[in-house]
Amino acid sequence: MNKYILTLFLVTSVFISCNNEDDSFDPNAKRLPPVITAPINFADPNLNQQGVDLYNRLTNLTQKGIAFGQQQPFGTGNNFPVLNKLENDFFEVAGDHPAIAGFDLELIGLQPDIQSNTAFLLDEFINQFTAAIIKAHENGSIITISWHHVNPNGFGTPNDGSFNDVVKGFLKGGEFREVYIKRLARAARLLNKLVDANGNSIPVLFRPWHEMNGDFFFWGEGFRTTEEYIQLWRDTVQILSEDFNVHNLLYVYSPNFVANRSEYLRNYPGDEFVDILGIDIYDFQNRKFLSTALRNLEIVENISIEKNMLFALTETGLTNVVDNTWWTESLYKAIRASSISYVMIWRNDMTSFFHAPFLGHPSENNFKEFLDKEVILLSKDIL
Repeated sequence: MNKYILTLFLVTSVFISCNNEDDSFDPNAKRLPPVITAPINFADPNLNQQGVDLYNRLTNLTQKGIAFGQQQPFGTGNNFPVLNKLENDFFEVAGDHPAIAGFDLELIGLQPDIQSNTAFLLDEFINQFTAAIIKAHENGSIITISWHHVNPNGFGTPNDGSFNDVVKGFLKGGEFREVYIKRLARAARLLNKLVDANGNSIPVLFRPWHEMNGDFFFWGEGFRTTEEYIQLWRDTVQILSEDFNVHNLLYVYSPNFVANRSEYLRNYPGDEFVDILGIDIYDFQNRKFLSTALRNLEIVENISIEKNMLFALTETGLTNVVDNTWWTESLYKAIRASSISYVMIWRNDMTSFFHAPFLGHPSENNFKEFLDKEVILLSKDIL
C-alpha cells in the first residue's frame, strides 16, 4: 500500500510539473494593443522622414498583428557555408519573406579603417553587406541590425580577464576610444549607403549593446559599471547622429530575459536615447520558456505603456527546433495575446545550428500552421 501511494505521488508530481508551463497560459486572453503615439522627439532628434514613417508603420501594424521575422533570412541556410542566396530555408518553407529581416555588424569591427591603404576592402565588404539589406528591403522586409562587437582586447572568454573594463576603455579618455570611434565611422559609412532604387534612405531598427544584463558579452554585467554602460549607449547614439550624420536609425533597447521590472530598467539609458523597447527570450529546453516569456512580455508591456513606446520580442528561438510542435504550443502561446510589434527568431547556419525549419524538417508543418495564424504577419501582410 505504501509503495502504491508513493508511486501514485511520484506520477502525479511528474504530471503536475510537466504541466506547469500551461498553468501560466490563459487561452481566453485577448490581444488588445494600446494606441501608441509617435514621440515628440526620437533618440536621434534629426531622424529622417523614412525613420519616422517606419515608426508610424510599426504603430499601425501593431494594431493588425505581430510582424514575424528571422535573423539573416537569406545568404545562409541549412547547407551553409554553401550560400543558397535567396533560395533560403525561410522562403522555401513559408512561401513568403519574413516581415522582419535581421543583420549584424560584427564583421565591421574586423575591416580596414576608412583612411587605411586597404580601405577598398572595407568598401567591398560594405557593398556586399548593403546589397543584401537592400534586397531584403525590396522583398518587403523591415530591417533590423544588431551589433556583436569584437572585443578589442583579444578573442578571450568572460573568465580570462579580457572582458574587464573594455566598456570603460571605449569611453572618452579610455584606451580603446579611438578603436570605438573608428568602428562607428565604418558603421556610419555602411548605414548611410542604405538607399533604395528611388534614392530614399532605408530605415533600420538598430539594436546595439543588447543582452547587457547577461555575463557573456564584454558590455555585460560584471565587466563594467551601470553608469559606464549608460554612457556608452548615449555616446553611440550621439556620435552616429551628430558626428557621422546617420539619421535612419530607430534605437532599440533589448536586455536578455529578466526577473523583474528593476532588472529590465537597470541599464536603461533614458527615454531620450531609446525609441523602442525589446527583450530577448530563448527556449533552453528547461520547460520554463512559456512561463518566462509570458512573465517577461508582461513586464515590458507595462513599461511600454507607461512610456508610450512600442515593444518587441527582439530575439527568440529553440535551437534546432527539437520540439516539433514548438511553434504553436510554445511560441504562439507566448505571444498570441501580447501587444508586441514584432518577433524575430535567430538564424539558420547549418544542420547543426538553425532556428527555422528547412524543407523536410519534422516541424515544417507546425511552422506553417503557426504562420497561418491571423495575428502572424509576413512580408506580404505588411505592404
